[in-house]
Amino acid sequence: MQKINDVYINGRKVGSPCYVIAEIGVNFNGDMVLAKKTIDAAISAGADAVKFQTFSSDEVVADRDLMYTYTQSDGTTVTESQYEMFKRLELPYEWHIILKKYAESKGADFMTSVADINAVDLVEEIGVSVLKTASENLINIDLLNHMASKRLPVILSTGMASYDEIDNAVSIFKNAGCEELVILHCVSSYPTPFDQCNLNRIKALRDTYGYPVGFSDHTEGWEAPMLAAAAGACMVEKHFTLDKNLPGPDHRFSTDPAEFAKMVQMIRKAETIMGKEGLHYADIEAKGRDEYRRSIVSAHDLKKGTVLTLSDITYKRPGYGMKPYERDRILGKKLNKDIPKTTRLSPEDFDNV
Repeated sequence: MQKINDVYINGRKVGSPCYVIAEIGVNFNGDMVLAKKTIDAAISAGADAVKFQTFSSDEVVADRDLMYTYTQSDGTTVTESQYEMFKRLELPYEWHIILKKYAESKGADFMTSVADINAVDLVEEIGVSVLKTASENLINIDLLNHMASKRLPVILSTGMASYDEIDNAVSIFKNAGCEELVILHCVSSYPTPFDQCNLNRIKALRDTYGYPVGFSDHTEGWEAPMLAAAAGACMVEKHFTLDKNLPGPDHRFSTDPAEFAKMVQMIRKAETIMGKEGLHYADIEAKGRDEYRRSIVSAHDLKKGTVLTLSDITYKRPGYGMKPYERDRILGKKLNKDIPKTTRLSPEDFDNV
């Protein structure tokens, strides 16, 4: 098994325990007050980090006449200009600074998904401790090369990607000497049905590349994140909203504070259940090792001078005496005293043991 590289964000090792990101994204609706309230709610729900998105609508959308249709929580559909929607949901430069300072003052890490080269430079300038890009940018080699040049930890989502595409992307960071890379298994479907989740890909990615692997989740509920943590995911990212009923494209499939808190609770429970690696018995079993196991005892009354044979012994509870696997130490040895039936035997009962 190859060694998995360690990744640290703000001095904390990712995966000890699972690092949980609240993907606020565009769910602040262009409102600073809502952004701060959402950060507060995410932290209260157990998020280790809050994440927004850094993009320019001019860089994202080529055709300004392109329309976009999405469904809101109440079932209504909204069709609007994709360019105008992205423009409305941009995170201004100054807001990056304000929200980073606000999140960190509350004890959470701040990060964003960068959509282009300018976004990388922007977040580097404000002092983020990690770079992240979304699945759609996995094939943007110019962006990936620019991220790799910054010598910061990187989180790379792999939704929609083929093996060759993942391999090419990872190679960019490996060849640039980027050792702190987290690969996120992701299925880019909103929401993702359970039968498309394929959490076995977490182990496959980890075994293939030797980097820690997390899970960017788009399923409904907490089951997939819990199982991902049990499968060794070092990081879980989940869309987060203060209220699913707010207007906007992403609120409907995002978790609200109660759902997110339940998810974190179940992730922590999974980690507790999984325990630690190794073959040592559980601490709680220590007492049972003596109570439930058996000791070597005399099968019948034995006289001093008897040379012990297998027919002279049996094994009975409790296990405070000699263990059955120690029998060869005393077989063929001469007793130095009389031994009543069902007495636990010890080396002191024999000559030359």
